Amino acid sequence: MAQRDKRSSPALRPTRRARPARSLRTALAALTSVLLLPLGAGVAAAAPDPGPSAPTAAERKIEPKLRAQLDGAAKAVFWVYLDSAADLTAAGRQQTRAAKAETVLRTKKDHAARSQADVIKALQGAGAEYTSYWIVNAVRVVGSQKLAGTLAQRPEVARIDADDKVELPKPAEGRREKAVADAVEWNIDRINAPQVWDRIGVRGEGIVVANIDSGVDYTHPAVAGQYRGRNADGSYSHAYNWFDPAGVCAGAAPCDNNDHGTHTMGTMVGDDGGANRIGVAPGARWIAAKGCESNSCSEASLLASGQWIVAPTDLNGQNPRPDLAPHVVNNSWGGAGGDPWYQQVVDTWRAAGIFPAFSNGNAGPGCATTGSPGDYASSYSSGAFDINNAIASFSSRGTGPGGIVKPNISAPGVNVRSSVPGGTYESFSGTSMASPHTAAAVALLWSAAPALEGDIAQTESLLDGTALDTDSSQCGGDAADNNVFGEGRLDVLAAVEAAPRGALGALAGTVRSDGQPLAGD
Repeated sequence: MAQRDKRSSPALRPTRRARPARSLRTALAALTSVLLLPLGAGVAAAAPDPGPSAPTAAERKIEPKLRAQLDGAAKAVFWVYLDSAADLTAAGRQQTRAAKAETVLRTKKDHAARSQADVIKALQGAGAEYTSYWIVNAVRVVGSQKLAGTLAQRPEVARIDADDKVELPKPAEGRREKAVADAVEWNIDRINAPQVWDRIGVRGEGIVVANIDSGVDYTHPAVAGQYRGRNADGSYSHAYNWFDPAGVCAGAAPCDNNDHGTHTMGTMVGDDGGANRIGVAPGARWIAAKGCESNSCSEASLLASGQWIVAPTDLNGQNPRPDLAPHVVNNSWGGAGGDPWYQQVVDTWRAAGIFPAFSNGNAGPGCATTGSPGDYASSYSSGAFDINNAIASFSSRGTGPGGIVKPNISAPGVNVRSSVPGGTYESFSGTSMASPHTAAAVALLWSAAPALEGDIAQTESLLDGTALDTDSSQCGGDAADNNVFGEGRLDVLAAVEAAPRGALGALAGTVRSDGQPLAGD
């Protein structure tokens, strides 16, 4: 029970002696003298109500959404972003993709450890629950309004954001289009993948693809043989090949509780050796990160998955191996456009030589509807077209931020038949279905031209330059480059034929004159 203020208690208040009453004349005279005073003389004017005070510089660092959450709760989950980023220039000087990834991992982790040290010390002192991330230089915190306010006062803290999630796009169910010869699905044939298999002689061998999605049914006949975690004797090693940051799946094995991830993986590598040739690069191997718990993807899982792609870990999330990073990562997910929250992740992948494929979004047919992270200049995003080469009505259009052309390219995304959990197949529609075609096209390209491995800019240039120009003036641009089809329709055969294929080697030795090595050699 709250205690009462003793000073206001009638029982303890001292007894006052009664004063004699003033005469009526005296009272009236006093009142009249007040009323006749000049305006502003003798009587202070009431001060105007100042209203709510403007937020301080520290308070402005805290996202309004988070302030509202903390007003009504003792604690909330929030993200503390530091004001500095690691310099990844050294990664660009590395000659191999593995060396790039190792340099990126070391540089990013060292920078995060240094720049986050004081914030983490403060969190430990407050007894707060926290998780440090190196790929975006941020710390996830479970804390109070007071803690958020204290952290916001630190000079190295750039902003404090509310926790959020990304909804996993729900594909539209479609119908099966008639397969072409040899049980090849129409969409696989349309981008000329079978011609790459037959004429060039590559199917993605030596390349590892990954997806950040709802998981994968690793026992599905169309993808089981391509799982990197499957050993030659039929046993499985899921460490470094599967990541479930939220612990959704039972045990250590991959699972998919949504269908979405198994479907996108099937489009990349699926082939059951019989009547279901559903994948672009069936010779490639796959690994996967479950960045989406079910129908949505938490920021924590997406960021943790982004880190794992750079350096896969064991089943305890320890002992990272950048040498086991995939070559390509497909991301068939996204949110509203203009949100840079995943920018540092995409930039890190590129620095590590990992190709970042994204869906462009399903918010069409209006212009300027591209979603994030697909709308980043550093993301390679795909729009969707149908069996008649017409753009899908749902396919998001550009422009992107700053007027850049989006999507980058277009791929089949309507009535795409692929694998779903339980060993069956379904036809779905969405840009989620288009992006895996592009991701797997990169697998074919790098398999045919190993010199391109890790060279993201040159790979993008080849895809752009060999795409089939498709005119649309709806959202600006011309036949060569517009905000509906991007650079055009994906043609992986043309890209492979334009690539620097053939035997590659390095020339080494010593230049001599009269038997003596020349200076500087």
